[in-house]
Amino acid sequence: MAIVGADIFSIGLSGLNVAQNALSVTSNNISNAATPGYNVEYLTQANRQPQNAGFGFLGQGVDATNVLRTYSQFLSTQVQSAQANSSFYSSQLQQLNQINNTIANSTQSPNPAMQSFFGALQTLSQQPASLPVRQNVLSMAQALATSMTSLNSQLVQMQQGINGQIDTTVQSINALGQQIADLNQKIGSATGGNASAPQAQPNGLLDARDQAVLQLNKLVGATVSIASDGSYTVNIGSGQTLVIGGTVNQLTTQADPNNNTNRQVGFVNPAGGSPIILPNSVLGSGQLGGLLNFRDGALLQAQNQLGTLAINFSAAMNYQNSLGLDYNAQPGGPIFQDLSSYAANPQYAAGQFQVLMGDPKALATASNMVPTGTAGGTSGVTMTGVWSSLPGTYAGSINGSPPTLPFPTKATHPSTGMTNMTITASGTAPVAMTATITGPNGGGPYNVVANTGQPNSYKLQTTAVPPVDVGIGFQLSGTPDLGQSFTVGPATVGAPNLKASGDNSNLLQLTAQQNINLVNNQSYQVYYTSMVASIGNQGFAVGQMNSGAQKTLEQATTNNSNYSGVNLDQEAANLIKYQQSYQACSKVIQIAQSTFSSILNIM
Repeated sequence: MAIVGADIFSIGLSGLNVAQNALSVTSNNISNAATPGYNVEYLTQANRQPQNAGFGFLGQGVDATNVLRTYSQFLSTQVQSAQANSSFYSSQLQQLNQINNTIANSTQSPNPAMQSFFGALQTLSQQPASLPVRQNVLSMAQALATSMTSLNSQLVQMQQGINGQIDTTVQSINALGQQIADLNQKIGSATGGNASAPQAQPNGLLDARDQAVLQLNKLVGATVSIASDGSYTVNIGSGQTLVIGGTVNQLTTQADPNNNTNRQVGFVNPAGGSPIILPNSVLGSGQLGGLLNFRDGALLQAQNQLGTLAINFSAAMNYQNSLGLDYNAQPGGPIFQDLSSYAANPQYAAGQFQVLMGDPKALATASNMVPTGTAGGTSGVTMTGVWSSLPGTYAGSINGSPPTLPFPTKATHPSTGMTNMTITASGTAPVAMTATITGPNGGGPYNVVANTGQPNSYKLQTTAVPPVDVGIGFQLSGTPDLGQSFTVGPATVGAPNLKASGDNSNLLQLTAQQNINLVNNQSYQVYYTSMVASIGNQGFAVGQMNSGAQKTLEQATTNNSNYSGVNLDQEAANLIKYQQSYQACSKVIQIAQSTFSSILNIM
């Protein structure tokens, strides 16, 4: 009988211990309900080996066998992949919103300053001999230069900030890689390097390692493979190994040889020497991929477009000003800094945009050509003005991003070195006019066609198909008679009457550039507006992708949480269950003790 009492006591004690352990596991689950990366744990138990009592086998109680975590490699991998994708788009969207707010801001955009500059030119065309009005043009030019360089500075600061974030992100990736490697070693020590060993698994370390991998996927897309010893091998990019066992292949950054303001990402060369650079294309996810994609995509695009605008604007303005004569009847000089050397790398041009002209008298408002005579005709039709303008080949060569340089220069313009130009109306109706030019860049005959820019205005075109504007225009007081001819000659450089004449022919050509398609086959202001729209469209597209990625991440996180997260309702039920088990086992022990005492008393 004593043996029976002892067995009951042992059975009750085993159940008591298991219930106590189960209460500890349940309490730990409840305590870690809000712990990131925590997977709910549960106690496994097994019946002890029963004892043969002759008439049958009697149970000997229960043992706690293990504490396991509820974990799904598949669901965890889905969360990690979704996290990398979400971070890729969210990091880009943040930067795109910033750049869009910058370039679309009306107070920072060069468009208002450009409108003010052309408005000042328009005012000057009414009184080209006025020095105060000329000075106002230069003041508006300086305001435009300030607006252009200020916007460029903000883009450069954004670029510097991105490169700083890239350095910081790489450091964080290395730190997480080292953390995973350290956890690999700790887990290996705890399991003896046998991932399928029957002994207890270090659930806390396993959770910490998975959480570190999830954090890593916020920074860079990472995939995990499990080695036979249970350690993680972590690859990033397109399969480059970051962690293997307890070893970390450190990432580093260095200045880009092609652009030392940017940072390149690569692995530290184990043999020493230069890092092994990773192309941006292999780092296409996570925060790092998003930063690289934005810097070398939308940000570089904005810098290139702003630089292209600066190159084309300064070049066209300088070209046209060089064709005219200034206040002192001298050939016009450059208004703005020549930026043609930046054509291959336009992202650097806008920062160098500046006004060179300091003397308002240097604005070339007058034409470099003058009418010299009219022959034939009885209606009194005369030539009232003649001017040089950008040749048709100019727009064709400067258009583009970046522009193709060198474009036609003043030295190749038909009016340069011209000694005579004759314009002749046909002798038969309807009247048609042709022109010939004598000089080093002359030729002809050229067709004369109506120019819709001014009343009674005409321009010269080649006879090619399609025709090309020669770069010379003139104005008549009416329709010429049949056979009537006009002659043009060069304006006299230094002639004292030019500055007093108020000739605004060249100035009108400067003003006309506001509506000429000189940048990527668009006008200056339309081009900038298109640039803003392009960045805005990219922001919208990335925003849509980010919304989708966020929903995917939320769904993956929910699925994983539903499977392996702590359910407080379930844990509350477990508390009651294990409490009752504990109380029942305590009662068993009490009864065993009472029974054993009664037997002893009988004896």
